[in-house]
Amino acid sequence: MFLKHLINPRPTIILFFIVFCIVFTCLPLIQFPIKLVFSHGWIPPFAVLLFGVAIPSFHALGLNNLVYEKNIIRKDNLVIGFVFLLLSTPFTNIPSEWFASFFLLFFLNYIFETYQKEYPFSQIFNAAFILSIFSFIFPNLLFFILLILISGINYSNLNWRNLAIACIGLITPYFFYFIYTFLFDKPFYFPEFETLQFIKFPTLNAIALPKLIWLFTLLLISLFSLIELFKWLYKKSIRSRKSFLIIFFYFILCTALIIFGSIQSWYFLMTPLCIIIGNYFTYTKGRKIANFLFLILVISSFYYKYNIAL
Repeated sequence: MFLKHLINPRPTIILFFIVFCIVFTCLPLIQFPIKLVFSHGWIPPFAVLLFGVAIPSFHALGLNNLVYEKNIIRKDNLVIGFVFLLLSTPFTNIPSEWFASFFLLFFLNYIFETYQKEYPFSQIFNAAFILSIFSFIFPNLLFFILLILISGINYSNLNWRNLAIACIGLITPYFFYFIYTFLFDKPFYFPEFETLQFIKFPTLNAIALPKLIWLFTLLLISLFSLIELFKWLYKKSIRSRKSFLIIFFYFILCTALIIFGSIQSWYFLMTPLCIIIGNYFTYTKGRKIANFLFLILVISSFYYKYNIAL
């Protein structure tokens, strides 16, 4: 009932999506001041609000188009765009993560473009270059270089030349950084990786009710989505299966960084997770259950967003 309007959407649905982005982001302002919801160390709250509307919205649309154009999900839809915004509910004042995660879409795009290319030099260089650039802000993103190796194995184009190009892509930003520090007599700082230690999850009593409901809903939908993916993966095209394998390892890498203490990886996890959930909402034959779960996700997200500062 709800999801059918997001599959093969009409132009009016796209307009509704834009309005939804603005309303959903500004929802906490009904009962909380802007300085509380969108506070940041050095960016004015109003600018954070604008970034919070624009960047996740472009991210959602960009990811939606990427998944469709690469035939990962073959049905034209806006499901993934809406799911991404709903999964981004807790994140109200993280402009650095918004920018980094958005540009990681280009990283994923270059990874997917290596499909059926024996020597995808430009794609591998660009992917490694993007990781290297954002490693100045989030050093642990360098671990995503493993995704380039995995894609090489997955797409059967792993060889020493492609590995060398990946290394050159990683080194290039640091080479220019070294030249800058040398010319202007500045200190050269290597990226400092976060200490890998298991994070301590809060007890249920310490979690506010709106967040608890939202987390439970997300876990339930994720479980249904993973079962759906592994149940029907063999029926997908070869390219789609290989692409989902990349997405799954992306999901595993983000999860590993979260478990071992990199709390910043929570937002990066939203990209692969919303593709997996979007696949479930788009293709499952249990439409009544899917519509019910989607409705619960929307309601719990609005409830959590409205009470975000509690």
